[in-house]
Amino acid sequence: MGLFDRRKRDKPEPEAADTEPDEQEEAESLVEAGTLYRTKYLNVLPAGEDVLLHDPEHATPIVLPAFELDLLAQCTHFAPVEEHAAAAAQRTGLPADGVAQRLYELVDRGLLVSKREVMARARDAAAADPGSAPVLDRVAVVTANRPASLAACLRSYRERYGADIELVVFDDSSDAEVQKENRRVLEQAGAGGRTMYAGEAEKGRFVRELSARSGIEIEVVRAALVDFDGHPLHCGSNRNAVLLDASGGAVLMVDDDTTARATWRSDKGDGLRVSSRYDPWSLRFFKSLEAALQAADWQDEDLLAWHRRFLGRSPASCAFDASVPGTTGAAEGNTAAVDLDEADSGLVSAFARGRGRVLVTSAGVAGDSGMASSLYFLWLDGAARQQLLENYEVYRATRAVHRGADVATISNTAFFMTPHAAFDVRDTIPPFPPVLRNADGAFGSILRTCAPESYVAFMPFSVEHSPPEIRRPDFDQVLRFVGSARANDILRDLVRVYEPSPGVNDAEVRLRALGQYLIALGTMPAKDFDALLRHQIAATIGRRIDRLTRVVEQEGGQPVTWAQDCVAAATAGLRALTEDEVAVADIAGTTADGRHRRFQRVLHRFGRVIDAWPALLEAAKDQRVAEPLRTAS
Repeated sequence: MGLFDRRKRDKPEPEAADTEPDEQEEAESLVEAGTLYRTKYLNVLPAGEDVLLHDPEHATPIVLPAFELDLLAQCTHFAPVEEHAAAAAQRTGLPADGVAQRLYELVDRGLLVSKREVMARARDAAAADPGSAPVLDRVAVVTANRPASLAACLRSYRERYGADIELVVFDDSSDAEVQKENRRVLEQAGAGGRTMYAGEAEKGRFVRELSARSGIEIEVVRAALVDFDGHPLHCGSNRNAVLLDASGGAVLMVDDDTTARATWRSDKGDGLRVSSRYDPWSLRFFKSLEAALQAADWQDEDLLAWHRRFLGRSPASCAFDASVPGTTGAAEGNTAAVDLDEADSGLVSAFARGRGRVLVTSAGVAGDSGMASSLYFLWLDGAARQQLLENYEVYRATRAVHRGADVATISNTAFFMTPHAAFDVRDTIPPFPPVLRNADGAFGSILRTCAPESYVAFMPFSVEHSPPEIRRPDFDQVLRFVGSARANDILRDLVRVYEPSPGVNDAEVRLRALGQYLIALGTMPAKDFDALLRHQIAATIGRRIDRLTRVVEQEGGQPVTWAQDCVAAATAGLRALTEDEVAVADIAGTTADGRHRRFQRVLHRFGRVIDAWPALLEAAKDQRVAEPLRTAS
């Protein structure tokens, strides 16, 4: 039968039901879900004038004419066949009813899957899932040189949870007097429950014990936790101490300038979203930090309970658990309670099969954005762009935002920020780069690459984030940022394009393979490494320039002020690439060669940490980094 034969396919008729109104709505939802289709997860292989479509769940590939592949490629969300056909007709000029006929035939061949089938399979997988969530009663506060902020953070959690939680301070302060003050703060603000402390001395003792227990060279353990090679910023190493301290269990890790106060968006949705969108957070802008904090509707909510509903569980189990707000309807057959439209086909397939686990749960922030730069404001779309343009001159570089998910979202994105995040550390989870900024962004890429069946759940609330230091909006900083590439930005991008072990999903195997790759980069001849590094820096900056250029074209250069800023940013990036010395922006040194050698050493040291990390996690399972609080005399 030809692609555009006009034979009509009978549509399924809703079954009559003698039900109450609520039951009738559920029955209608089931019927609707049975008429919503999207392309299955398929591997496409060329075969002359045809293509071979391989469904991983079936042994025999399906042969399809190559020119028909476009029909499948465009069915990326759940919609009626007729809607997909209308879009294809508008795109190609072919008759819509003929396209619809062919799509129905592809349904019969199993190449399009209905939402009802996906949900039914996911429900069965959830029912058969023997997995259990970890115990989460430990709050780790990472801090450095900010006793006043630490006190406010600790007090907020102790007042909210009382003796039900353990408060642990991981202190990265460099001054002995500040460390002494932080112990005093913990003793006072953390009073009323269990407290632990990990500072320089405690981490030093742990390094020696862990090296002896694991058999890993002490210099590798030190590189993960306490040896910084002169780099001034090493919050990643402090986070690694948190993960090793929690090995075998779970922990909520929070920054010292956040509190347990949380706010919800006014348009917060119910239910659950399963999404592959890179940044699942929405934005609301304010002119000042004070305005952002005052606008928040602060709630006395059990934040730990939210994390416990998702952490360590499969997306399917989360979707059919009545304890997850808004998903009760899914358990009762209402497929609309789970939004799958932003999920790629691989994530939909994993959801249906009950594969994977949520290893990290994360909340947004209300107050300071926590971002190094507001560059990405320039290419926002949708509601966030509309609000940005309402007061563009004020918002274009503001740091004052409400930033978070508008509905609970489980995602396979590499996007990640750590002001407030919980971790399941019962199995292999990667380390953070020990030094320099954006360690959390690099962590997100490493998690996605090395643990492909792991997910991040973004909670539908934002916690208070109010740094003590003043961070003033500065659009000139955006212009400087667009033409620079930081060490962990480069690491993140290297990890994104690296495939450690094709076909292997074991996180330990893939993690160690990545470690060996970074070690190899660290031992390359200087000339070869420098060529690779210059290419990577150019690629990082070039992507920003390309995105800025495309968004101006897409929006027709309007509004003019915004478009002028995009052009200025793109021009600044191009000038930096072609006129400035190409080097890693945040590596100190007097010459490009010296900075490159130092960055190469960073990659080599981190590669060794990654390679050893599974063994370190295993050896740390019955060992603590933090120790009971001992007040210095």
